[in-house]
Amino acid sequence: MDVTTLEKANELNKKIKEFQQALNCFQWEQEYGGGTTNPRLIIEFDDGDGRDTQPLPMNLSDALVSFLKAEIIKGRDTAVAEFNAL
Repeated sequence: MDVTTLEKANELNKKIKEFQQALNCFQWEQEYGGGTTNPRLIIEFDDGDGRDTQPLPMNLSDALVSFLKAEIIKGRDTAVAEFNAL
């Protein structure tokens, strides 16, 4: 393995770990009990007197969570495929 391939492998490995960490925000890993966590998205903003939060309605939150999980999984799977092709 040459240096360029090794650097690319390290970059892809880091990317895969980041995707997995992002996915862990939406579902538990097996060592923590497995299954999904049914997360709810919250918007945080500056209201002039400090930071405030506003939960998204459940139907919108559920749709966005499903979309985000699918995109994270797709990105992770692409990075894994690139890593395996090295």
